[in-house]
Amino acid sequence: MKNDELALSGLPAGTLAFRLFAALLVLPAFNMGLNRLILFTSVPVFMDSIGTAVSAAVFGLPLGLATAVMTNGFGEVAAGFPWVHLPFALCGMATAWIVHELVRRNMFSTPVHFILATILVAIANSILGAFIATFVFGGGTGVNIDIIVSGFALAFGDIFSAALVARIAVNIVDKAPAVFIAMLALGAARNHSAKKVDSRVPPSPPGLP
Repeated sequence: MKNDELALSGLPAGTLAFRLFAALLVLPAFNMGLNRLILFTSVPVFMDSIGTAVSAAVFGLPLGLATAVMTNGFGEVAAGFPWVHLPFALCGMATAWIVHELVRRNMFSTPVHFILATILVAIANSILGAFIATFVFGGGTGVNIDIIVSGFALAFGDIFSAALVARIAVNIVDKAPAVFIAMLALGAARNHSAKKVDSRVPPSPPGLP
């Protein structure tokens, strides 16, 4: 298979080894490393999807999905395999799919696109996360957002509603940096691609435009 046949999102593929290394190791490790740092604070965010959004935007859907799954796999390893992280890989996979679809539709470059992508990713993560947290783990998963969920549960008297409302507020803040950085990464990658193409175009002979 030729290298350019591996290209995704209108970008040159680079080497397949580099893509696999970045999508399966570097970006998931970055996601989970940032997430683990956040857990040492009381800030109720996740910060585990920046690498996933970048992977989906720059490398395409298959590797974006792989980054999402590997992120949560690394989470299981870091936490000693409590089997709490892997179900939430569905949230990361939703992020990858939404980002990929917006890139594919050329809707991932303007401020309006940024707002749209952030809202879509936040809502998808909130719904999926609330379902998993409520019906798989009973509402709490031992992360910073549990405090907010508990407060809403007292107000609503319903765990699912509390988990959903809490996650919508948190995910808007949490996913905005992921979308923004993914947009920057895609723009940088496309600029790099354009420069490489220009450098390979031979100059016009003298006397010709």
